[in-house]
Amino acid sequence: MNTRADALKRPCRPTRLGPEVVTPLSGPAHVYGPSGVAKARWRKPLPAIIADAMTNSQAVITRLEHGMYMPDMENKSHYQAVFNTLLERTRLQLQALEAFSAIDWSE
Repeated sequence: MNTRADALKRPCRPTRLGPEVVTPLSGPAHVYGPSGVAKARWRKPLPAIIADAMTNSQAVITRLEHGMYMPDMENKSHYQAVFNTLLERTRLQLQALEAFSAIDWSE
C-alpha cells in the first residue's frame, strides 16, 4: 500500500508535454554511438589553429598600439620596457605564423 510518505520519497519527474529536442552530437561519446565517438576524436585542422593564432596576435598588436596604462609614473621606464618587449614578441610571433601558414603542405 502506497502512503503519502512513500510518495514524498520518490523523486518528482515532470511530465513531458511534447517531443524532446536532442542535439545528436552533444553529451558523452558513449551515449550517441559512432557519431559521438567521431566527435570525441575530432581535432581542429592545423591551418585553422594557425589562423586563430594569427587573428589573436593581430588583435593583441592592435590593442598594444593604442597605448598602455601605467599604475604609477615612478616605474615608467620598467613599464615601457615590458610594453616594448611584449609588442616586439607579438610581432615576431605573427611573422612566424604568417611564414608557417605560407608553406604548401600538399606536397
